[in-house]
Amino acid sequence: MKATKWALQISSPLLTLDNNWIRLRPGGVIEEGIGFAAVGGVMRDQNEIWTLGYNRYLGFCPIMEVELWDILDGLTLLLEWNYDSVLIQIDSMEAILAIQNRAPNELVSTLVRRILQNLAK
Repeated sequence: MKATKWALQISSPLLTLDNNWIRLRPGGVIEEGIGFAAVGGVMRDQNEIWTLGYNRYLGFCPIMEVELWDILDGLTLLLEWNYDSVLIQIDSMEAILAIQNRAPNELVSTLVRRILQNLAK
C-alpha cells in the first residue's frame, strides 16, 4: 500500500490544489461556559466542491485534543474513501507543531501517533 501524500498548513483557502489532492478543513468547537467539545469538518476537491463532511461529539476535552481528534477523524474518513493526497488546513499552529514534532504530552502523543499512522498508509 502506498503512503498518503499530505501537507499541513495554517488555513488559507487561496492555495490551488492539483487534480488528485483533497483539502481537509477541520473545525472543532468547544462551547464556552459549558465546556463540551465537538469536532467536524469538510473535505473539498481542487474546485472547492464539497466532497465529504463529518462530525463527532467528544464531551469534555482540552482544546489541543479537540484539534487533534478533528484531524484524526477527517483523515480516517478520507482513507475509508480511498483518498491518498490531502492538504490539512487548520487554524492551530500548536496542532501542526505537535504533529511535526510529536509533542511530549502522553495523550497528545497517542493522537499524534494515530494521525501519523494514518498519513503513512
